Amino acid sequence: MRACGRSLAAALVAGAFLGVASAAEAQRPGHDVDQKAACLSCHDLEDLKAKVTHAPAEAGECGACHNPHVARFKKLLRDRPGPLCARCHESVQAQLARKVVHPPVAEGKCASCHRPHGSPNEGLLVAASRDLCVTCHDDVAGWKERKVQHAPFAQGRCAVCHDPHASDNPGLLTKGGATLCGSCHKIDAALRAKHQGYPVEKAACHQCHDPHASARRALFRESLHAPFESGDCGTCHRGPGAADAFATLKPVNALCADCHGDVVEASRKAAFPHLAGGGCAACHNPHTVDGRALLRRPPQALCTTCHDPGGSKSGEKGRHPTHGGFECTKCHAGHGGERPLFFVSDSIELCGSCHKHEHGVSHPLSEKIRDPRTGAPMTCRSCHGIHRADGEMYLFEADQRTLCLGCHKDLKGR
Repeated sequence: MRACGRSLAAALVAGAFLGVASAAEAQRPGHDVDQKAACLSCHDLEDLKAKVTHAPAEAGECGACHNPHVARFKKLLRDRPGPLCARCHESVQAQLARKVVHPPVAEGKCASCHRPHGSPNEGLLVAASRDLCVTCHDDVAGWKERKVQHAPFAQGRCAVCHDPHASDNPGLLTKGGATLCGSCHKIDAALRAKHQGYPVEKAACHQCHDPHASARRALFRESLHAPFESGDCGTCHRGPGAADAFATLKPVNALCADCHGDVVEASRKAAFPHLAGGGCAACHNPHTVDGRALLRRPPQALCTTCHDPGGSKSGEKGRHPTHGGFECTKCHAGHGGERPLFFVSDSIELCGSCHKHEHGVSHPLSEKIRDPRTGAPMTCRSCHGIHRADGEMYLFEADQRTLCLGCHKDLKGR
């Protein structure tokens, strides 16, 4: 009986060793295992029936990306998605050194745009190109509604102009400036004639034409400067035959004053003028832009290119790039004014225009009441920051008691 038991135990041990050896053999490179059949016996991958399939998946080389037994990464991947994909897609990995890298690429989130096994879309994209881009780029939805659309955009061919991985040009453009536009739009005498003889090969086409879509003909941007809209370039510029072709007739501010004299003169005489480097053209595009007043960018983005009152660029805690999300010109005069910080009215009056209830029950405020800490008049800004504030309600102190005791020292210890 004991002999029989020993024989059975020996057989089991031998079988176990044979099983381990067999498993080890199956793991060796080149061992004839039908990985695809083995994996699909459990995993029903509909993506493998798609129009475009990933080469390893099509070849049944599941082990190229997945460890069949155990892994440190989700879905038994052999590495994190970015480095894993880079093992084969070396050209994409090399693009990480370029000046502008698409965030999903930089973060190794390849699956944000590509399906790993198969897809009905070219390049294994998770959706058709334009539909895919709109999942992150909210502006695309609005562009789709515009009457005039740039052909590549209308056809959903974003990659005609943009490199989806990385580029050395702003906006992930495949080429810089007019060189990109010239890929489709022949730059010849006829095109120069349409631009009053201007050497368009040196132009920044996107400053006048929206590269995606517009409500205007020729993809012109939303707001047009009157001389530009009428085609009367000579109002501001010398002609193409001049020695200094297309130079402005006068210095920019003097030129603008010919039509906008009241604004330029008021800014010049203001007690607190806005001294923007480059004059009027520092903030305004003299030809065409999207948005009002020919501002080069939306007000908040434009102002913060020079002013960083909320520390938004530094990312400092307790700072706010805008006050309550308002445009800067809600409180500040864009061309300067008679008050510090370009306030459009007295600071108490200005705050009260929105905070009516608070001003009815607030701490006494007046030019006659002095802040004991500074000797300055007691105003809203004595306790509240416009942009920089560590506490709630834009208070300078997170702890209200600490703030109050800064003046009311006789209350300490109570």
